[in-house]
Amino acid sequence: MEVKDWITICSVVIVVIGWFANNILSRRHEIAKKRLEYRLSALESFLPVWYVFQKYSAPFQEDPELLKKIEHARTNINLYGKQDEIDAMELFVKHVDNADTASGSKSIHTLVLLIKSRIRSELKLNT
Repeated sequence: MEVKDWITICSVVIVVIGWFANNILSRRHEIAKKRLEYRLSALESFLPVWYVFQKYSAPFQEDPELLKKIEHARTNINLYGKQDEIDAMELFVKHVDNADTASGSKSIHTLVLLIKSRIRSELKLNT
């Protein structure tokens, strides 16, 4: 084989390796974007619950849809949340089940701080 043949073979191998590497990196990026979408959607589903607890002193009397909102947020956080988020949500639900609004408000505050820091971190807004 001549030098020209080796140059051609090496060029083709480099192009193929580059193509595979680009596809792998592109795939990872798309997966990360989709994961972030689901995570943000899950964390955002909690916001309507938080707003009701902030706005009303008797949230269950003021918002008849509150239990559905809590169930929706709980499902999303259980599916896409991290373990400490799930634990905080379950603690909040436990307080709600016990009709302990004062403790529920405290635990919701903890969950909000956790979610807020996670959203900012995942969007790389921490500066």
